[in-house]
Amino acid sequence: MRIITDSGSLISLEDAKKLNISLLPLQVEINGKNFRDYFEISTETFVEMIKTAVPNSSQPAIGEVMVEYEKPEEALHIAMTKGLSSTYNSAMGILSQMNVKHITLFNSRTLAGTQKYLVELAVRLSSKHTINEIVDRMEKCVSECQSYLVPIDFNFLKRNGRLSPMAASLSGFLHIKPIVTQTEGSEKLEKFGVARTWHIAADQIIDFMIKRGVSAKHKIYVSHALNQDVANLMIQRIKEKIASIEIECLALSPVMVTQGGPGCVAVQYILRDDEE
Repeated sequence: MRIITDSGSLISLEDAKKLNISLLPLQVEINGKNFRDYFEISTETFVEMIKTAVPNSSQPAIGEVMVEYEKPEEALHIAMTKGLSSTYNSAMGILSQMNVKHITLFNSRTLAGTQKYLVELAVRLSSKHTINEIVDRMEKCVSECQSYLVPIDFNFLKRNGRLSPMAASLSGFLHIKPIVTQTEGSEKLEKFGVARTWHIAADQIIDFMIKRGVSAKHKIYVSHALNQDVANLMIQRIKEKIASIEIECLALSPVMVTQGGPGCVAVQYILRDDEE
């Protein structure tokens, strides 16, 4: 069994090799030139380039997806959430066009760290379980999964059209930190709250997670766009309020920075699966 995913999972080339998975790079376009996420551009280089240019993001190249689908071995493709990316819909179209039966396409309904968790879970289970069993296990994890994003430059989210009308209205406020979260269907970003400081933003997110029952049975991901200090603050506040919970800190990829903007910080949780 092969596992396929995209760079929306924040799985680096090096980690993909260690996991023995196929990594499909999302793409970013700057000044008319396309770059393959992780493969051809780093986050540091990307952030420097967009100081004088407006970036756009797109799904993995159709040809690269087709190459993976043409391989004869049975495969599970764990795609970035439908709605926030065209990756899933594009892959579904390719599946239909190629009429292949050995590929199972899974809409992760998430992205970034929590998508990474699902991929790593699938890899761990792949030697002893069927694809259907793995999908059932992933579905259970996703049933208790949510993402929160605090952008610095709200224009990135507005340009990409991933905000609900209510969330877009947050950009009219000055000197506040808007907090957005995924909608029920995970296909848009909705207003969650506003805060005047990073400390208050962190506490709003964490307090709500506690109300939702987040505990040591979950895993938390804190991801950032070159904003390690705030990521560290978030991690410290989580540790103070939720005992014994596992936290992983990740740097956002260029495509993810295209969505949230430089300096943004994301906090996500997902239900753990520690069974064999």
